[in-house]
Amino acid sequence: MQANEYQQFVSRTMNKGLLGREAISNYCMGLAGEVGEVVEPLKKFLYHGKTVDYAEVKKELGDVCWYVAALANELGIELNDVLEQNVEKLQKRYPDGFKPQQPLPEWT
Repeated sequence: MQANEYQQFVSRTMNKGLLGREAISNYCMGLAGEVGEVVEPLKKFLYHGKTVDYAEVKKELGDVCWYVAALANELGIELNDVLEQNVEKLQKRYPDGFKPQQPLPEWT
């Protein structure tokens, strides 16, 4: 599935009763909440010795994508354009791929 196809599908499942600022606020808050749901099991893996439920993380990443697409729809932005612009930016920033300039400091 292509990004714009996904975005069109998402538009079918958006709450048409929300308009303008209300819709933008809803999709921004939903996106923030879903990002938290992606982070939580990874935090538990990294700091609490839990195993990662990859199926759950995958499901939550899908929810993140839904909110990104819904927000883009509300703002009249095509996801293909978002992705292409991001690739251009990253190619300029890292023409030879990412290479850290110095090692990260140790946490104390």
